[in-house]
Amino acid sequence: MKLFKIINAIPALNKLGNSDMKISEAYKLQKLLSAVQVEIDFFNRNQMKIIEANGVIKDNGEFIIAEDKREIYAKAMDELAQTDVEPEFSRMKIAVTENIQISANDIGALEPFVEFTEGGE
Repeated sequence: MKLFKIINAIPALNKLGNSDMKISEAYKLQKLLSAVQVEIDFFNRNQMKIIEANGVIKDNGEFIIAEDKREIYAKAMDELAQTDVEPEFSRMKIAVTENIQISANDIGALEPFVEFTEGGE
C-alpha cells in the first residue's frame, strides 16, 4: 500500500473514529487506527525532515520553502507519499445499515481499510 493512501484517508478515518458504532466494530476500528498511526507518524517525521532541509519553520508552525528548493521539496514529498508501507491490520466490515454519516468521498478514501456490506455480516 502506498503511504499516500493512508494520509489521504486520515480525515475519513477520524470521522469514522468519532462515530458511534457497535462495540465490536469500534474495537476493530481502534486496532486499525493503531496500525495506521505508525505509518502516519513515519510520514510526519519524514515530512518534517524534508521541510527542515528545504525551508524554514516559523514559530506558529507554518513553513516556507525556499524558492530555489521548491522543486527538490516537491520531489522529496512525492517520493515520501509513494513509499510502500505494510501496516498490519485486517480490513474491517461495516454494514451500510450502521447509523454513520459519511460522504461518498469518505467511502472512497476508506476503501483500502473498510469493506462496506449490505447487511449485518
